[in-house]
Amino acid sequence: MKTEIVVTGILKSKDEYLIVKRADDDYDETYPSAWEFPGGHLENDETIIQGLKRELKEEIDFDLTGEPLITNFYDEIRDKNGDKIHFIELDFLIEVAKENIDIKLSHEHSSYTWIKKDSKYMIDFLKRKLKNII
Repeated sequence: MKTEIVVTGILKSKDEYLIVKRADDDYDETYPSAWEFPGGHLENDETIIQGLKRELKEEIDFDLTGEPLITNFYDEIRDKNGDKIHFIELDFLIEVAKENIDIKLSHEHSSYTWIKKDSKYMIDFLKRKLKNII
């Protein structure tokens, strides 16, 4: 059985969280134009933290320093085109000062915004990732 590991960086500045919008022509036809926290799949021979650092650099040009706090995980066996896949997602909280960050989006995303927990953009998918964050 194949294993896919996804890492997500939840950048928090005071009571706001950074979300990015997938491009309309996103390669993953399931979620074009969706709002999400930045992150992605681990590559071969990459640790979880190495993958998180790479994804944050690629997607928003953010250099992660220090050790982020794991806040949530998701673990399931999925059926994908008749194959079983072990899917693991790890979400990490990264405290930042947004005024000190210069977000530069990759071609995968078309926009970004900082939102509060009660924002209209805070759909259930995103709320689940914040359930352990006070």
